[in-house]
Formats: sequence, C-alpha cells, structure tokens
Amino acid sequence: MNWAEAGIWNIVLFVSESVVIALCTWFFQSNTSRDVKSGRAIRCIAVFLYWTGLLGLDTWLRETEYGTYATAFFLIAGSMTAGHFLYNRSRIYLFFYALFPVTVMVLQLFVIYLAVGYISARYGMAVFDYYMANIVLILKQLMEILLTGIWVVVLNRKKFENITGVQFAGLLFPPAVSVFTIFILCMSGNVYFQMYGIFLFVLDIVLLVCMNIYVWYLFSYQSKNRRLKEELEISKKQNELQYQYYKRMEENQKASRKIFHDIRNHLQSVEGLYLDGETEAANTYVKDLQDILASLEQTRYTKHRMLNIILGDKAETARKRRIHLEAQIGEIHLEHMKDMDVTTIFSNLLDNALEAAEQAESNRFIQIKGDRFQDFTVIKIRNSIGLSDEKAVGERKTNFVKTETGFRKTIGKTAHAGIGLQNVKRTLEQYGGGILTEEKDAIFSVSITLPVPQENQVRS
Repeated sequence: MNWAEAGIWNIVLFVSESVVIALCTWFFQSNTSRDVKSGRAIRCIAVFLYWTGLLGLDTWLRETEYGTYATAFFLIAGSMTAGHFLYNRSRIYLFFYALFPVTVMVLQLFVIYLAVGYISARYGMAVFDYYMANIVLILKQLMEILLTGIWVVVLNRKKFENITGVQFAGLLFPPAVSVFTIFILCMSGNVYFQMYGIFLFVLDIVLLVCMNIYVWYLFSYQSKNRRLKEELEISKKQNELQYQYYKRMEENQKASRKIFHDIRNHLQSVEGLYLDGETEAANTYVKDLQDILASLEQTRYTKHRMLNIILGDKAETARKRRIHLEAQIGEIHLEHMKDMDVTTIFSNLLDNALEAAEQAESNRFIQIKGDRFQDFTVIKIRNSIGLSDEKAVGERKTNFVKTETGFRKTIGKTAHAGIGLQNVKRTLEQYGGGILTEEKDAIFSVSITLPVPQENQVRS
C-alpha cells in the first residue's frame, strides 16, 4: 500500500470515527432507562446533527490550538443535551451522559499515547506515519464500540441479577481479548500490510466487533430467558393460589348447602333440648353450629382481590402448621400494581415468614400490619424465628444464595425457599418502593413501603 492509498484510507477512517462516536452515543443513550417520550424521527435528526457538528469541528479546528477543547466541549454538551431532552431527565443520568464522552476521550488519548510510545521506541523519535495513523484510527473505533457495550451492560446490571459475578466478569473477557489481538496484529503486520494492503485486517476487526456484539446478545438473551422462567414460576404460583382459593369456596358452598338443608332439623333439635330443660346441652349445640358456620366464612382481609387470596391461602397454611397468623390491613393502595407483582412480593415474604416461624420452639406467630401513612402504603410483616439467644441470632444474619432458579434467602440454618428477597426488592423498585429487614429478640421483621399513586392522593 503506497502513501496515496494510505492517505485515502486515513480520510475514510477519520470520517468513520465521527460516525462511530455518534452511533455509539445514540446506542448508549437509547439503552439506558428512559422517562422521556420522543419520536424516532427526532432522535435520528439529533444523531445526524451530533455527527455533522463533531465532523465539522474535527475538520476545521483539529489543527488549531483550541480545537481539542472545542471538540471535547461539544461532545459533552451534545451528549447531555440530547440525553436530557430525548431520553432521561434525572440528575444521575445527566451525569452519565456527561461521563460517557469523557471516557471515550480518555480512551482515545490512551490509544494515541500507546501509538506514540511505540513509534518513539521504534524510530527513536515521534514521526508521522500514515500506516500507524490508520492503525490508531481503527483501534480507537474498535475500543469506542467495545467501551459503549461495557457502559450499556454496566448500567443495565439490574437486568442481569441472576448472573453470577464470575459470569458477568466473563462478559468483559471477549472485548479484552479482541483489543489485545488487534494490537498484536498491528504491531506485527507491518510488512504484510505493505505488500498486500489492510483489507483483511479491516475485515478481521469487523468480524471481531460482530463477535463481541453477538456475545453480548447471547448474554442478554440468557438473562432474559431466566427472567421469563421466574415470571413463569410466579404465574404458576399465582394460578395455583387462585385455584386453591376457588376450590375452597366451592367446598364451603357445598358444606353450607348441606347445613342449610339440615337447618330445620338442627333448629328442632335445639328447640327440643330447651323444652326438655337441657339448657346447657342446647347452648353447646348452638355453639357447635356457630363454629361450623364460622369455619365456612371467607375472611376478608383487604379490598385488594389478589392480596386477599394470598392472605387467605397463607392463613390456611399457618393454621395447618399451628402458627398463629394475625392480619390487620387498613387503607392500602395496590390497585396500580400487577397481580403478578403482588404475588411476587407477598407470596415470597409470607412463605419466608411461615418457614421461619415453623422453626420456632414456642410462640409461633406471624403478624401482618398495613396502612397508609401520608403518601405511602406501609406494610410490616413480623414473625418468630427458631433461635433466640444472642449468638444464634447473630448467626442467623440474612444471606442471599444464588441457585439455578433464582435467589434463595437463608437465615442461619433455616432455608427460605422462593424467588428471593432480591426479586422482591426489584419488583418494589419498579413502583418506587423499598424494603427494610430487621432481626431482633428472635423476631424477624420486614417492612415495605410503596408510594401512593397520584390519583389516590387526590381522592384521599
């Protein structure tokens, strides 16, 4: 490849770098959390303006004294402006929109200084070389693409909660190997490039970038697949709860019809006992009838249908396990939540409470209190636990153990099966809520808070 060809490649790569930076900025911003609705046409125009502005500054001012500073200012200001008005207006994301171009520029300087150091070591002085300049441009674009992928993965880390730390760190391994491979090819392929050109080298870079994108896609697909499995598990659990609920209703209705069918006989029996003067026996008979009727009643804990089903199911489980369950639910607002999310939160928390209370040697209890405090719905679940001495309580510190199906919460020797408190926390965060746990005097407490929707604030 002669100097003329190298010069043409230099111009092409120079223009393509501005395109890569503009597209990377767009990809980074479009893959972050969004709270602004903007049309696709407006976003495309913003990307085009960002690219033309960057290319113009690089072309006209790169040889001037203040060209680098002007370009840096444009990158940061443009990224912050586009991100704020088209994607997310929160302060933390405004900071990310400013930090992203800064990391890109730092990366560019790192690659340039590596190249300058290599040239100085090879020739004894820093000289301009089209070949090396083109290699630097190619390396910078590759690094910018990989850096963007890393940014997106890190900012979306919550989507990959079921991925272990080792797996997450392994996601960064292919980009590191790709950069190292490209660097070695650049340093060792000078003679080959001079004889046969850099077409195969460029093709190799494109393939490496595609490979990294595909690895990220597989990683995202795997995480999404695990989340779908969790949602399927929750859905099955929810359907089972509803099935058991309606099955009990049907059984109670059958029992009620049977009692009502025999009610005349019961009344005649009671009347006969009173007439015979057996008042005590008659009172006992009436009390037995009252107990039978009371057992057929469907307890209504709250107005929320799904939560009422869950509480009814867990109360029945607590009765079978000889655990005293008490629920006092006041004015709470869960209407804005999906039934699946309500199941995720309360089924998991109550399953944990049931399993822990069952290990208690005495005073097995679960206490549920919920009410509204100002603009928040607050629900607190307290339950007894197995070990009560100070040392044992210290050993029963809450831990989260990763399993194939998700997280498992463990307190000491008592394993709390379920989808895990991490998923509960993630679900609450979707609605702006939070969770707080406390363990004291052999009692484990979980408090959750959820902001009341604005329409309910107005009504109240």
